[in-house]
Amino acid sequence: MVKLAARLLLALALGGTLAVAQTGVDHHALRAPAAKERTLDELASYLCPASYSDEEKARSIFRWIADRIVYDLDGLKQTRLPSQKPEDVLRTRRAVCEGYARLFQDLAERADLQVAFVSGRSSFNDSLPFKLPDNVAGHGWNAVLLNGRWRLLDVTWAAGSIDSSARFKKSYDDFWYLTPPEKFVFTHFPKDSKWQMLADPWDRRRFESTPQYTGEFFSLGLKPPEALRVPVAVRPDTVLRFRAPEDVVGIAELRDSQGRALENHSFCQSPRGSLEVRVRCPQPGTYRLVLFGRRREAAWQGNLKTPQRYKGLVEMEVRAQAGVSRPFPKTFGSFQRGGAELLSPFDGRLRARSRQRFRLRVPGAEEVAVFAGKDFLGKLELKGSTYEGTFACPARGIPLQVCAKFPQEARYWGLVEYQIE
Repeated sequence: MVKLAARLLLALALGGTLAVAQTGVDHHALRAPAAKERTLDELASYLCPASYSDEEKARSIFRWIADRIVYDLDGLKQTRLPSQKPEDVLRTRRAVCEGYARLFQDLAERADLQVAFVSGRSSFNDSLPFKLPDNVAGHGWNAVLLNGRWRLLDVTWAAGSIDSSARFKKSYDDFWYLTPPEKFVFTHFPKDSKWQMLADPWDRRRFESTPQYTGEFFSLGLKPPEALRVPVAVRPDTVLRFRAPEDVVGIAELRDSQGRALENHSFCQSPRGSLEVRVRCPQPGTYRLVLFGRRREAAWQGNLKTPQRYKGLVEMEVRAQAGVSRPFPKTFGSFQRGGAELLSPFDGRLRARSRQRFRLRVPGAEEVAVFAGKDFLGKLELKGSTYEGTFACPARGIPLQVCAKFPQEARYWGLVEYQIE
């Protein structure tokens, strides 16, 4: 403890953070030579030299496993799982969650750490793009005792994820290393409630009625709405709000029971301090709503060839008692990037020749204007923080766009587009 405290104070004094120390440990772990990876004893000795503190040992083992072990999707689909013993996982370099967690436990114990294997359920057990065999149930992860305090980690989820095409994508996610219990419980429900490590443990009903939040949701600093439970009953005027840092923006996607995306039947905007999601289910029934997010850019900074990727934040089941056939307006990347906010109208289809009043907030905009196809109809007037104006819609079939110009760019950037019928 004294060694770690001294290192932390030194890092702060130099203007750094504890991540600086982790970088050195990570570097050592990721450079492990093949000659040191032949046996568990050799590997533990390399990853955890005598000079390492307990925190550094745990970090080194965690980082090596997340990098070297591949999730065994083929093995998972078999009626009988391949061996998940640590020595077999080291040999094959493949494992499912049990193998990841057992390997972490074995190496850590060889380095004189106290570790627990924790089993339970994860929030994504039932959302994989394939059916799990009957012999596979639940999930496994670890707790490690550091400085007299048990800490939670999931090296399986840190190693990567399974995409919608049922392929394992290796992508390190540091969120799952020493995750705070109050965030870990949203995705992990242990059989033994003591491993929740919460003063007020959740019951199974609360866990199963909680939306499926990802690590990225918490990493970006979003806050789950306390009362949000699935399935979420939605009406045409339902707005779901998530508190978010000002530099976070989002998009949403509504999917039918077959997993197909329904274009323009969800609408997400990111006024500073929150993500707001609206849903219009085309028919009564059950749907899946997925929210994606990333850090904010200026509206004009988008790269159309290599756009910045949005990452999944939360997925939830929604149910509609009545259908709404009319979609929302289409939004462009610049609308999301710049954190623009549409106030009206929310119908994506407008009547030809009808007069419509448009109201938006567009931070940093120099002008906001309306176009019918390539024809300029006029500018919206800035009133306080809102751009407003009334215009006659064009003839049927000509798209109507609201666009913005920014001081840094001479061109107009598309914000929202309406279909005229």
